[in-house]
Amino acid sequence: MNALLFKRNGISGAACLCLLIGSAASAQVVNLHGRVIEVNTVKELYAAVNNSANRGVTVHLAPGTYLLSTTSGRDVVRRNRGALRLPPGMSLVGSEKRVDTNGDGVPDPVSAATPDDFAVPGTETIIDGSALDLPFLERRDCTGEIFSAPNPVIYVGVNNLISHLTVSAGNHVSIGEPTNDPVDPNGNLSMEVTYSVLEGLMTFANCECAARRARSVLTFSHNVVRRGTVLIQNFLTGDATNDHSDGPAIWATVTSNLFYSAGLRAGGGDKGTDGGSVTLYMSGNVFRNDGNFLGLGGVSREGFPPAIGNRLTVRSESDTFGEANAGVRLEAGRGVLDDPRGSEIEAEFIRSHFIRESPDTPPEITIIGGHGIRNHVKVLIRRATVKTSDGARSEGGLLIQDETDPGTGGANTARLEGSRRDFIRFNQGLPAPDAQFFLEH
Repeated sequence: MNALLFKRNGISGAACLCLLIGSAASAQVVNLHGRVIEVNTVKELYAAVNNSANRGVTVHLAPGTYLLSTTSGRDVVRRNRGALRLPPGMSLVGSEKRVDTNGDGVPDPVSAATPDDFAVPGTETIIDGSALDLPFLERRDCTGEIFSAPNPVIYVGVNNLISHLTVSAGNHVSIGEPTNDPVDPNGNLSMEVTYSVLEGLMTFANCECAARRARSVLTFSHNVVRRGTVLIQNFLTGDATNDHSDGPAIWATVTSNLFYSAGLRAGGGDKGTDGGSVTLYMSGNVFRNDGNFLGLGGVSREGFPPAIGNRLTVRSESDTFGEANAGVRLEAGRGVLDDPRGSEIEAEFIRSHFIRESPDTPPEITIIGGHGIRNHVKVLIRRATVKTSDGARSEGGLLIQDETDPGTGGANTARLEGSRRDFIRFNQGLPAPDAQFFLEH
């Protein structure tokens, strides 16, 4: 195994401080299209969402808290145990307004005195699913093997929009894909989430055998994610044949979001998926308070057919990554012995900004070939900077390593695009590995 950890602590050079001074942006206007159903109570919300005739409508929620419940007032169990399952084409739009004090497109707290409040007072529109009784549900791959997964507060399917509201999920998933009976017969998903606050895990996944050839699209922009993770992946779609010629695919655009004590994770294929791919474009996101990005090519499912031929493609432009227990991490293969196999990550990080306050902070970027057989990660890093929150230049860390389990016979590799000379020339604060880790020697 080749492994190098580069880290130079301390602050060096003259401070370079760029101040972007802006005023509070005007609150976003909610544009409602097509047929609109106005909702003021949780009873009206259930009536609108649970009516299958309301395909393609916009459900507009007035300000207030909509407390979801598993049973009605007559102790009758609600449909989907009180979770909201959106019909195809339905938009769920609240009344919340946001502010952007520095003009970067990312929502900011309403005031410095209330750093956890992101809705203009009087516009708060909260879907509260914390009181729901949502047991884990069984999900099955193409061999019939079972995996138990949590149940979301809001189910999405085809051409759904969630906007201008807050989802408080408690211990549940805030937003997630259908289980067992997908809305689309091929398992395809399409969803847009904008100008919303999510408290809890959100998943967007081609999952189970019905999604084996799914083609899904996610747009996620101008949101705040708190105390959770946005998870984008293909999983549980394979079988014993390990056919990776035409696996499930996801295209995701993630722009101008605040990940606040939260993170983003993307994986080409997990738990036996073969030939899965995720293509992720990120831009203008801010990760802070111990939240960052994890990218995985393929992940094994121990004891079941291996994950073969999965791929993650990432392009990150002008994203800001704060201090975290784990920085940006890219791992081509995560598993044991000969699983996964043939996984790939290709990533570009352009104009990345890393914030470092402490010399004990973990490396800003970790790049690992990983376990399994013939898993490869290739990364281009250009115009990266490492600074303190005050704008003073700092020296960060970079960990890169090949990693192969003994006896598997399939080398896993981690490499940087370009030459060592160009890496030093075009990046500030990230130390350059030895030449052996660059594709151009």
